[in-house]
Amino acid sequence: MLPYYLLTGASLAGGALPLQRPKYRWGYLLAMGLACWLLASFRYVTGFDYRFYESAFQSISASGLGGADWSEPGYLLLNWAVFLIGGDYRIFLLVFHFILTALVFVWIGRYSPSPWLSVFLFLTLQYFALSMNFLRQALAAAIVVWAYPFLKTRRFLPVCGLVLLAACFHRTALVMLPLCVLITLPPTKRHYGLAAFATAVSYFAMDPLIDLAVTFFPKYQHYLTEKYWQGNSFLYILMPLGCFLFTLPLLRQTIRDKSSPVLPNSVFYALLIQLFITRHFILERLSIYAAMFSLLALPTAAQAPCRLVSSKVRTGLLVAGALAYFLFAVSQGFHGVYPYHGIWERALAP
Repeated sequence: MLPYYLLTGASLAGGALPLQRPKYRWGYLLAMGLACWLLASFRYVTGFDYRFYESAFQSISASGLGGADWSEPGYLLLNWAVFLIGGDYRIFLLVFHFILTALVFVWIGRYSPSPWLSVFLFLTLQYFALSMNFLRQALAAAIVVWAYPFLKTRRFLPVCGLVLLAACFHRTALVMLPLCVLITLPPTKRHYGLAAFATAVSYFAMDPLIDLAVTFFPKYQHYLTEKYWQGNSFLYILMPLGCFLFTLPLLRQTIRDKSSPVLPNSVFYALLIQLFITRHFILERLSIYAAMFSLLALPTAAQAPCRLVSSKVRTGLLVAGALAYFLFAVSQGFHGVYPYHGIWERALAP
């Protein structure tokens, strides 16, 4: 666990730096990005899907583009490209995590009002852990977040292009096609009320709809008998609910100033989708794309005007809450990445 604690502590240390100056801002992000990249790349059997992706790389290397049984072309091509340059699975992880880390950290550097807080949330809210388990989906989400500037200006053509690119790594990214429209709508009572009503109807009608869907797509039938189809406790809703409540000052500011609603809306829709984890755990995956915008939304909300609680106090509460969630994730073994195992442990093994 020590590598995670050191990384989290280093992210907090950024709060003492003058990150409003570009050289400090990018220097901090470079240092933290390198640490995340190397830690993720040099893990060994850390993450539930570690062996799965290892066997996938070997299968693609042996079968080539034509013979590999893989539906996402982007991920297939990435594996094949690493193989062509003579790389093995370790090299693939180095390349993969470099791309993902660069996408996330440059995005934070460009758009976050508080880079150290965004990096801290990337670690504690389990997006870093996600990137060491759900490889394809983590990379898809890292591509989707770059739609942020286009969403703010409602330029849907480049948004659709980014979503389709992300879907080349994980098809669930296509959920963002309708969501990208919804999160750009003004956050009115009618908007939120209709969204909550549609969620409630879908929540209770979920199983009949799924049974109907698998009759048309029978290859997904096996999901209905796997452990990930079971529901989780409502305890898992506390984090997304807390994030939404924390962004209420930002929501009020958005309504008052008629500014871009993308950030508060994304947190709201992430909460609605994550409610389905109490019915079927696997459906939480659909929330990852909207939820990742919280890396900008929460720091922005911490700085939003609020007469009751100062920005510093709200930042402290956010840090404390995120740390509590991190410790909860550790206790539950989220994504199979706790504790951390590095390749040096394999080398030292008898």
